[in-house]
Amino acid sequence: MKFKHEFNWAIILTGVSATWLLVQYFTGLHSTKIHLHPLYGMLWYVLAFSVIFFSIKNLRHQSPDGKLFFWEGVQSGTLVAGISIPMHLVIYAIYYSTIGSVFFESAIAYSLELGMQKSEVEMFFTLEGLLIRETLSIIASGFIISLFSSVFLKTDH
Repeated sequence: MKFKHEFNWAIILTGVSATWLLVQYFTGLHSTKIHLHPLYGMLWYVLAFSVIFFSIKNLRHQSPDGKLFFWEGVQSGTLVAGISIPMHLVIYAIYYSTIGSVFFESAIAYSLELGMQKSEVEMFFTLEGLLIRETLSIIASGFIISLFSSVFLKTDH
């Protein structure tokens, strides 16, 4: 399998993301503490950075000569993010259709308290909209994280 390394790390990234969803749920970030969600929700990027960084580092260590070229790291990290997208979408769809469905109600109510327009908020906080935003976020953040990680892990001086 050509992309076995990336597929394995995509599974890890998806597992970390699923765990993060549950942490947010159990700490109330999707319900009673929705006002903290925009701030603490960004911690997912720290987790994603860690997974992709270690994925690229592992790729370097698996190399026969221990070398990693910049673009190899970028490609591998971006592939990890890209391969994880379908798995993420399934996990997110299941979560937000079941125990996490309270998120939409809470987010809509909080946004209305902030003075946002009801019609816009109701269009924004839908499962379909969330899945589209997550897809774009995962691939964009995966690419950016891969760029930064590869700068530090490359050995092609």
